Amino acid sequence: MAKTNTTVYIILGLLDHEDLSGYDIKKKIDYMISHFWEVGYGQIYPTLKTMEENKMIIKHSSEANKGPERNLYSITDKGREVLKEWLLLPEDKEYTKYEILVKLFFGNMVTTEENLKRIGAFRERQNQNADIIKVFKHNLEQVLSEEDDHLYYYLTVLFGEKVYKAYQDWAAEAETVLKDYNKRKASTKENTAQTVTKE
Repeated sequence: MAKTNTTVYIILGLLDHEDLSGYDIKKKIDYMISHFWEVGYGQIYPTLKTMEENKMIIKHSSEANKGPERNLYSITDKGREVLKEWLLLPEDKEYTKYEILVKLFFGNMVTTEENLKRIGAFRERQNQNADIIKVFKHNLEQVLSEEDDHLYYYLTVLFGEKVYKAYQDWAAEAETVLKDYNKRKASTKENTAQTVTKE
């Protein structure tokens, strides 16, 4: 694969822990990894097919406790080697995309109220994310010493905790700045109007 497909390594990492179905993989990504790396549901099955063709994983059937049998995937020795090689590579440069900042950059084209509404919605999303991270952190702290994996999961949660706190702080400050600016602007207009009236 010429272009790095991070989804491959995420799947390998999850399968190194336990055998999973495609649906299980998506659930685990949504629950544990989507806070710092998004993987679309449409990516998973084509990626699994390619990985199977490349002998990184094998597919086998397993009878579920309830319902029909499922296809489960297991990591192979080659898959573990591929995963370890990737883990030793230096990371690509971190990148960020914030649609809210693009829209705020051109925020003078809409009302202050609209911009405040946008920031308020952003703040609410981050409050929800922070609450989820708090639960993760609490749960991991109870089992931190049980498995080495838990320590590294915990480090990603700490990162999320700091990031969401920064988002919350920025949103609160941005709201204050915009409201103060609105007040000063309204006061200036009022003073100008009074001066014109006196003249």
